[in-house]
Amino acid sequence: MKRLISLLAVCLLASTATAAKLNMLINQSPWFDGFRKTLVMYEEETGETIELDVTPYPGMSEKIRNSIRSPEAIYDIVITSTEFMATYANSGEFINFNDIDPDFKLDSGICGYQDTSYWNYETRSFDAKNGEFIGIPVNGNVQVLYYRRDLYEEKGLQPPKTWDDLIKNAAEFHNPPRMYGMIQRSERGAVTYNFGPYMFSHGGAVYKDPQNGDFSIVFNSENNRKALEKYLEIRDKVGHPNAHSIGQGEMIQYLRTGKAAHAIAVIAAWGGMDDEEKSAVIGKMGAALIPSGPNGSASSLGHWEAHIPKNVKPEHQKAALKFLKWLVTKENQIKYTENGAVPVRCDLIYSPIAKEDRFRFIEALGQNSEVAKFIAPTVTAVESTAITNLYLNKIVAGEISIVDGLNQAAEELHKITADNGMKTGMLPKLK
Repeated sequence: MKRLISLLAVCLLASTATAAKLNMLINQSPWFDGFRKTLVMYEEETGETIELDVTPYPGMSEKIRNSIRSPEAIYDIVITSTEFMATYANSGEFINFNDIDPDFKLDSGICGYQDTSYWNYETRSFDAKNGEFIGIPVNGNVQVLYYRRDLYEEKGLQPPKTWDDLIKNAAEFHNPPRMYGMIQRSERGAVTYNFGPYMFSHGGAVYKDPQNGDFSIVFNSENNRKALEKYLEIRDKVGHPNAHSIGQGEMIQYLRTGKAAHAIAVIAAWGGMDDEEKSAVIGKMGAALIPSGPNGSASSLGHWEAHIPKNVKPEHQKAALKFLKWLVTKENQIKYTENGAVPVRCDLIYSPIAKEDRFRFIEALGQNSEVAKFIAPTVTAVESTAITNLYLNKIVAGEISIVDGLNQAAEELHKITADNGMKTGMLPKLK
């Protein structure tokens, strides 16, 4: 018996000794605690350890850059946001997951996110067909329509199908300053993201065909003019007159304090809506598919992808992929959601938890994830978004006309793409 116990102890020690201790870079965010709780479950289940470097968003890019440039990786797993996803994908420093496991692929239940898990180095674009498999989604943050379901029930209303429906419904509750029918997030640092659903639903875009490597600028299109006209119409009829100074934090506060009947906001803000310490609208908020325009409904992508840098030790590469594969299974994504994180599986719409009132956002998350689009899927995303933010904010603030703002933005966007050697062109100026 003593010999058996000794052998078991030796085996246990050997198993512990061979388990890789990984390091992961992750951003400080509202969904982090849900990720942390799920990671603890993984560690308890497998006996493996993953140390987290929890970093404020502004410091993420520099830490990724330092890690991939080091002779040996600082982090075994890094995650990228849509802002700098393409820049680091194009660096060539992320391993193709199929070089670790040739048979691994993302299953169909995982949201597609416009193919951002795959990078084509020739076209410098996201491309599931011809690109390398370098990313696995770990956070499904997209925008959804938040609305006051309690007020809707009182009035016998249904969630709006179109932008005009939204105006009509919002007018029922618009009584400023006590309540605004709709709050738009139009301050300079975020207006492009908030405008995205309007733009895409009107058939607009920033680039002509980025998936196939054509980065011709179409920002000054007639479709985008119509989208902006609708954006401003909503502001003028049922919105806040100072929308150009409202950021994400202020918009969420309007919702939580019961001073907004609607807003288009990221799903990551949902947790605070039912938080007794933060919210005056507990149980009163609903989530829905963003209203449609002439080209249907659309949302803006804001998710995160996980990557394994090429300078990670081979044994750590396998352990890192093992964790990421575990994380995105349907069973564990349900746990992830229950822990308060934002899932990446669109098939959770059909899971039992979607019927629970505390997870009433899941259907809207799945619907909006299916129609979410990438505003700036380019290696120049940081620079180009700064340009669109500047001119869109000026338009909303009344400092410049829609036509002049779109034309001037298009000229600057074209210069950036041309200077970076990208296939590009321009539309004629709007009149």
